[in-house]
Amino acid sequence: MGISGKEEKEFLPVVRQKRFAWIVSTILLAGYLSTASALTLYVDPETNQVYTTPGENRIKLGDFEPVKKAENMPAGKKPTEEEARVLETRIDQKMEELKAMEARFEAQQQAIQTASEQTQSVPVPDSTPENEKSASKEEKKWYDRIKIGGYTQFRQSAGLGGDLENLSSPGDKSIEEDTNFFIRRARLVFQGDISDHLKLYMQTEFAGGDVSVRDMYGDIYFDKKQEFRIRPGLSKVPNSFELLQSSRDRLAFERADALSTGVRNERDTGVFFYWTPEHIQERFSFLRKGLKGSGDYGVIGFGLYTGQGINERDKNDNLHIAARVTYPFQFDNGQIFETGVYGYTGKFVPDVAVNTDAGILAAPIFNKKGYRDARIGLHAILYPQPFGLQAEWNWGKSPQLSADMTRIESGNIDGGYVQAMYKYDSPWGALIPYVKWQKYSGAEKFQANAPFARVREIEAGLEWQIRPEVEFVVAYSHMDRTNVKNLVHVKDANIMRFQLQWNY
Repeated sequence: MGISGKEEKEFLPVVRQKRFAWIVSTILLAGYLSTASALTLYVDPETNQVYTTPGENRIKLGDFEPVKKAENMPAGKKPTEEEARVLETRIDQKMEELKAMEARFEAQQQAIQTASEQTQSVPVPDSTPENEKSASKEEKKWYDRIKIGGYTQFRQSAGLGGDLENLSSPGDKSIEEDTNFFIRRARLVFQGDISDHLKLYMQTEFAGGDVSVRDMYGDIYFDKKQEFRIRPGLSKVPNSFELLQSSRDRLAFERADALSTGVRNERDTGVFFYWTPEHIQERFSFLRKGLKGSGDYGVIGFGLYTGQGINERDKNDNLHIAARVTYPFQFDNGQIFETGVYGYTGKFVPDVAVNTDAGILAAPIFNKKGYRDARIGLHAILYPQPFGLQAEWNWGKSPQLSADMTRIESGNIDGGYVQAMYKYDSPWGALIPYVKWQKYSGAEKFQANAPFARVREIEAGLEWQIRPEVEFVVAYSHMDRTNVKNLVHVKDANIMRFQLQWNY
């Protein structure tokens, strides 16, 4: 901007000091006492010392014409009124000269500052040859955008009394007799936004001895805000809240039987449509950060899926239809309350087999085209800020083993759960005590012969989020449930469970 580095070095210290009062006094005193025709002054910006001769590190202030004493004025005589007016006029002139000098310095300082800002804002020209730029763009492949993560759950259970010999649950094999340390889940996730219109997601399970695929889908977005999308592949079915909530985030050790009996492992192969407004996307994301949200499965979600369960082929060429509507309301105090309705319908083909442990000596008769399989449910969640409540209930129809265990017929299902929790952010990490009560009466359609099961269970526990990557949970459970392997009903079983989870 026309200001050199040397000029900046010379002028800025003077302007920053702005101590002109003593300069004025020196000039006026020198002008009054001196008889010279002109006076040239210099200033050292580091010491603020004024000189009448040039030298190293001295800046010229200007030439000043001194005020001459009255001719033949006797020593000690005061100037006349006219001489005083002349002196006052000359003083005013010198003050104006100094003000002009200060204004010039400030203008130069502003010019230097403006030039510096413009220099910083001007982009540095890219001298990279065009062919090298193209090569750089080509080097960034789709897999460079993939992120890897996951979690592992390590458990140990201890029986406290009751009928532990026959205790069994389809959701948690760690509670069975003669079981000690147990890896319940070991997940590895690959995901990434390949573009503004495509996201890939794959999750594998390593627990249980065999590697299996839990998710394998692509989100295809219709708009850049990513409000509308379709999801073909193997994924969670839009059904319930707890089924969509990740086991990484859930408080209770397992999902309620009343819900998991509808969509075991929460997943199936199909294609789903989701719509989530942009501001609700942000709200769903916020709820996943410590408040136990389910993630973004749309304000509206619906679609078609095989209905036979995870990694199972279709058996009757009949698709299930599922739909879900939910909305997280946020109040003025920041509290968030989510509620919704969901349901599905289709035909399910059960597996039948001989089970001598249960007294089934011949495979039950069944309809190979399947049985009506339909549910409707409600969910409501007051997120823990710090107190929280969560509840779901569903009703419907399901294939079920007859009372005489000779055939499969259509039966009713009914059940749900209520859970209370409190989030306390302590200096040692978040602590979330909780209590959950669940009830279910209906078939376990994914078990061989779709046996009837009755569940009444209460669980009380504490989750300690030691660090973002490490959590520890301890819980007591009183269980009243049917063992669907041998059809023995356990009315009283008490256990303690411990789980260490690490996220990566």
